[in-house]
Amino acid sequence: MGRKRMRMRRDPHTFQDGLNQGHHSQPGVTIDGKVVNIRQISPSDEGVLYTMQIGEGGVVLCYTTGLSGNERKKPRSSLTQKTGIFNLFSRRMPKIKAQVRTVSEANEENAPPESDTLRGVRSKGGNRHPTQFRIAKKTKYVSSLLGICSSFPFQRRKTDLCAVDITFQNNCLLNWIDSHDLNFCKNLAHTTDVDNHLYQPSNRLYRYINWTFHAGFAAVFMSFLFIYFFLVILFGGFLYAAGVDDPECIMSSGEHFGANPKTMFNDAFALSWTTFTTVGYGMSYTSTANDLVDSTGATKAHECAYVVLICNTEAFLGLLFAGMCAAILFGKINRVQSHAKIVFANAVCLQYEEVGVEGEVDEDDNETEENEEEEELEDVEEEKSDPDIATVPQDQDIENQVTTTDQTKVQQFTEQFNGCPVLKFQVVNEMCNREGSEIVDAIMKVIGIKFKGSGGRITRSEYVRVNLVDFEHPFFSRVWHGVHILDATSPLLKVDAKQQIKKNRGSWPADWFDPETIKGKLEFEDLIVTIAGISNISAVTVHAYKRYKIGDVLIGFNFAPLVFRNEDTEKLEVDMSLCHDVREQQGGGGEDLMDERKRLRRANSTINIKLDSSTEKSMMKSFFSQHSHLSSNNDESLTV
Repeated sequence: MGRKRMRMRRDPHTFQDGLNQGHHSQPGVTIDGKVVNIRQISPSDEGVLYTMQIGEGGVVLCYTTGLSGNERKKPRSSLTQKTGIFNLFSRRMPKIKAQVRTVSEANEENAPPESDTLRGVRSKGGNRHPTQFRIAKKTKYVSSLLGICSSFPFQRRKTDLCAVDITFQNNCLLNWIDSHDLNFCKNLAHTTDVDNHLYQPSNRLYRYINWTFHAGFAAVFMSFLFIYFFLVILFGGFLYAAGVDDPECIMSSGEHFGANPKTMFNDAFALSWTTFTTVGYGMSYTSTANDLVDSTGATKAHECAYVVLICNTEAFLGLLFAGMCAAILFGKINRVQSHAKIVFANAVCLQYEEVGVEGEVDEDDNETEENEEEEELEDVEEEKSDPDIATVPQDQDIENQVTTTDQTKVQQFTEQFNGCPVLKFQVVNEMCNREGSEIVDAIMKVIGIKFKGSGGRITRSEYVRVNLVDFEHPFFSRVWHGVHILDATSPLLKVDAKQQIKKNRGSWPADWFDPETIKGKLEFEDLIVTIAGISNISAVTVHAYKRYKIGDVLIGFNFAPLVFRNEDTEKLEVDMSLCHDVREQQGGGGEDLMDERKRLRRANSTINIKLDSSTEKSMMKSFFSQHSHLSSNNDESLTV
């Protein structure tokens, strides 16, 4: 009681005593000419935890003990002080977090550089401050998650533990780990910016895992076998050396190691691979108490520490290796399932039609009309008359198969797209002829790439989104045509061309419908088409993509029809051999595909051109004599 009264009579403005007496704040205390705002957070028997703010600087967390040893007449030991700090930090850490947020900038500048290992330990700790404190207790410093507490210019007593340093710069063990690149907490980039939290795995492991996804299954299996035999032979050598040093620690076929000198390494190898795979046939094993018996029947006082340590380490690595191989194979199988079985056409067709121009009569199409008109006319009329049927993307198995005259087609085309050319992308479901292989909720996206620069140099790439007429397909089963209209809002046209289209009421001028003129209006280098959806087979999200060059755009061409009716099953099927076939649009006007410059700017070299008219078929032989890069598949098409 007397001691308590003595403490209460002390000057409340004294720095240390004011804190020990329970004052919650000491505003306006001047230390070396600077105003220091002191706020007490947690008093206890072990000491006082408080914050200090010097001027307009940040808040700093500090700690001080109670009375000095001379005043208490019983000095505290170092262990007692550290235990008190630990208890204080453990109980009051949530409250401290709510009040201490920033660190003085001056302290940050004066703080020594922090190693990656220590920063990793602190970042991994999160709210587990007791773990960090236990690490810090091995040194002369105390760690905290809240900031840096540096020394302040006031007279401290010997038992005070202010100026807490959390960088552990004097920890020899952790510094040795950093210097030898054995950083087990290496989850941050090698940078002095403590706010830049970047994960950096091992480069060798990262490259190997990426290689396993790109390589085939056979190559991955061979790499697994190589690693397996390397580890087994390595540990076999260790067991061989341990067996030579102490033969009684390894039993092989009921005898001690080395009973047959010619098979010593074979015995060590057998013990190694059975331990690594945890198979354990029982022919090779480490010695037990029953195996270490002398002639009198008494057990020898023998220890096989080396052999036991090697076998335990090998068994543990074997389990890790099996798990790693299983994870890689699972990832590869999952990657195979996420790839959509889709075939992209090798060409992109730019189709245009001129109003009032009649093309030549297509004999093959007229014959198709006569055969299929009676079968599908009723279905088409029902779809047109039903107003509740939603508009779906252009799929050849559901679109109108009934054709009319060429003049009617031209008028329908110009009315549908307001007299503007269109880009067509064709994708085919590779498993279209199987039931239950559809892609549900398929989405098609197209990205255009423009190369920008000055002085004849390309300095940057610009990516633009290309809008499609129908970019969603609820039930992609056979063939899907993505259509982009080259109107005044198209990002694939030059600026002056779009302005001219706006002046022409949204339509292309009549004198622009020419392949060479259309080429001059386009402004892009590459096109990337992506498709994503849900597979009806595996019920997982699948995706696929295709990249086209500007040379893959065929002006004045259209895709050949793929859907036909099987005479035996009376079902609609897709001829997959015609996926890359194109033919000239109705009314003609296709560009010259024999231009060598166009072939050099093409990403896909295999494009089949279907020869429809008799005139084209008669001219095919003359093409082969002039162009060696052309080849004929049959009498109906040629390949460029």
